[in-house]
Amino acid sequence: MTIYYICEYCEQVFSTVETEGQDGSVEVKGICEECAMEMGLLESASLGGKQYYN
Repeated sequence: MTIYYICEYCEQVFSTVETEGQDGSVEVKGICEECAMEMGLLESASLGGKQYYN
C-alpha cells in the first residue's frame, strides 16, 4: 500500500510511504514544510532555532 501525503494548501504530494497491507493507495491531507514555513508554523532553519526579542 502506498500512502500519499498531500498539502492542504498547495495540493502537492510532499511525502510518500510504502507500507505492508492491501494493494492500493491512500491520500492523507497535511501541510508541507514550505507552506508551513510561509504560514509561520515552523521556525526558520536559518535562525538556528533561536528566538530574538527586540
